[in-house]
Amino acid sequence: MGVRGLTTYINTNQDIFMKKFYIYNTKLIIDGLSLTSQLYRSLNCFSAFGGDYDKYADFVRKFFKNLKRCNVEPYVIFDGSYERKKIKTVFSRLRSKLKNASRLDPVTQDSLQIFPLLLRDVFRDVLAEMDVPYMICEFEADDEIASLARHLNCPVLSYDSDFFIYNVLYIPFNTLEIKSKPINIEGESKHCMKCKIFKVQNLTEHFEIKDDVLPLLAILLGNDYIEKRVFQKFFSQLKLKKFKKRNNSQQRSIHTLFQWLQNETLETAIVKILGRVKNNEKKKVLQIIRKGIEGYNRKKCQSLSYFNVSSDKNESNEYDDIEMKIEKILNLEATSVGDSNENCEDCESSTEEGTEDEEDDNDVDQLVQENTESNADTILPEWFHSKVQNNLIPFSFLNLYTNHIYFCSPQADDYSDDDPFICTLPILRYAFDLLTDSEYDYCVYIGREKCMYKKMFIETDMSIESFADKKFCNLTLEELHQCFYHFLRTKMPKLDTAMISLLPASFQLFMISMLWWISTCNVPNTHVHSLLVSYMILEVIDEKTGGARGHFLFNSKHAKKLEQLRSELPSDLVMDELFLNKNKVQYDDCLLAASILLKHFEIDDSIRKKPKTYDVQRIHSFAQFQCCLLQFNSLNTLCGLPYEKTVYHKCYNGTLIYNLALKMEKQTDPELFITQYLIGASSLLLYYKSMCSILNSLLDKICIKPIVKMPKKKKRVQKKVDEIEELLKGLEIDVL
Repeated sequence: MGVRGLTTYINTNQDIFMKKFYIYNTKLIIDGLSLTSQLYRSLNCFSAFGGDYDKYADFVRKFFKNLKRCNVEPYVIFDGSYERKKIKTVFSRLRSKLKNASRLDPVTQDSLQIFPLLLRDVFRDVLAEMDVPYMICEFEADDEIASLARHLNCPVLSYDSDFFIYNVLYIPFNTLEIKSKPINIEGESKHCMKCKIFKVQNLTEHFEIKDDVLPLLAILLGNDYIEKRVFQKFFSQLKLKKFKKRNNSQQRSIHTLFQWLQNETLETAIVKILGRVKNNEKKKVLQIIRKGIEGYNRKKCQSLSYFNVSSDKNESNEYDDIEMKIEKILNLEATSVGDSNENCEDCESSTEEGTEDEEDDNDVDQLVQENTESNADTILPEWFHSKVQNNLIPFSFLNLYTNHIYFCSPQADDYSDDDPFICTLPILRYAFDLLTDSEYDYCVYIGREKCMYKKMFIETDMSIESFADKKFCNLTLEELHQCFYHFLRTKMPKLDTAMISLLPASFQLFMISMLWWISTCNVPNTHVHSLLVSYMILEVIDEKTGGARGHFLFNSKHAKKLEQLRSELPSDLVMDELFLNKNKVQYDDCLLAASILLKHFEIDDSIRKKPKTYDVQRIHSFAQFQCCLLQFNSLNTLCGLPYEKTVYHKCYNGTLIYNLALKMEKQTDPELFITQYLIGASSLLLYYKSMCSILNSLLDKICIKPIVKMPKKKKRVQKKVDEIEELLKGLEIDVL
């Protein structure tokens, strides 16, 4: 959720509230989505090119290897669907993300921090690869994370200010040194990760307050579920003292609230807060306070059984006192209106309100109401709960089922062009019909128009006839597979699935996604071959060469061998049959190809010298492909994996793909160009040409072809120049 301003406040007073700590020989509860984003921020990736997923996957892998070296057992928990009361906040954040993403380019990419579309999936793929246990919650995960940490008596790793309020040991990610080091502890050398740890006792002892009032701080300051302006009258009567180090009104509000809570119990504080809330909002505020207190002191813990671990905590009457207080809070509801005129003893008038007015979006309010009235909040069927926990429903479809809404993910793109996701709407509608048994007339896609979000109703005109008369929850695995094939037969009737089966299993969904992309978008042939080469490098060459990066270092290390290989006459390429077994590709050929291709993993010199040459049209084309790839993989997961899922970090590197497309920009025959570019790497070229052969056959049967070259848009500046020239000509005529 996040308590606004609290992270800044704690960081400013680190010496008081946090202590040095070494992570080793312990369990560690990890906030999955937080770590996904924080590791990406720590990595120098080229976001403007759509995601260097192989580079990110390697970084994640190293992080968890460091934890293992320190004998740390990680348990990763992810958020699920948005809770309905949070959707308005999601819209607000989406507006901000779209604005930032529209300014993304090679110059701004370090400061804007836009997360690539497939990042979360890559993170979870690495967890699965390394056997790191993880769980996806149905909704917000904070309460579950804190509950598990209390049961196992171990720290939480996150970067969410909510954990300053939860009664847990909390390690903020920004204090963690990712690389482990051997440290002498009690005369013994141990691998540790240095960090700082926060204990709520440090906070309560410093301000001499009770820990049960801390949830009130989070509610008063505003979070994702309630706006601070609700408590405008309350803050208007608090005297906010000015501090040299706290000129920001939010920081002064935090400090003043801590001081105010010193003389309050939970009950007296709630009565005084409700006394400053409008009568029509009292019930809502009281329920939010109750939910907050229950969440921050949650006893129930589903993840214990999911991870098959036992609690280290003595389940005595520790929370009985809290539960009794919650009952008292419920009783306050009946009397809260009568107490509305009660004054706070230490409240004084102040002209400085310190509020944060937020834009009221009536369309969003209406949309939330339309899509949430029909179902009870957070009550979901058992089959859905089971499928979520077993990763049988893709993350991208959780909101589609619970809220009937699908939010776009702003990415590197041409924001003067159409939303790249539009080409995949039929897939989205089919997934929605499967999940809801075709019971609803529409779902809502929140896409973009230019750099603003746009609401789109995906209605039944995009639906296709259902494959089975059964409900989705009753379908067998084979019937689920048939649902996927049914979609392909209906929407891609000329697709030769027998030919698809000739491809490597890891490439089959990738190929289907490419065919959909080519058939629904204007795709240059050079872009198609850039993707083929990217897959070949990440899936085949990296496996032989150890995933080496760095063009200069690689060529220096293998200089003698490369000189020998280049001196040999290349053998003639004779392809009597398909050559698609990567194990038969020769190491020497991969070495030779890597020496040529590795330079394309870095930003091209032409862009470094002239950043304005960054081509957003090319980026838009690949953004469309990523949407296709994600949606087909999501539908494949929903239908029980009839095809092997695509491992994104073994097929897609945005910088590499962009550079290859740039390299082939003027080529009319990309296949011939690659054959000449990698001359000498014979077995690798046979592999590449076999993929091209199947692709060309599939395209011929579907009767589509990529375009030769992407048409260039006229620059707006030139249009303005033309208008000025026309105006000048008109003036000349008038003068004459």
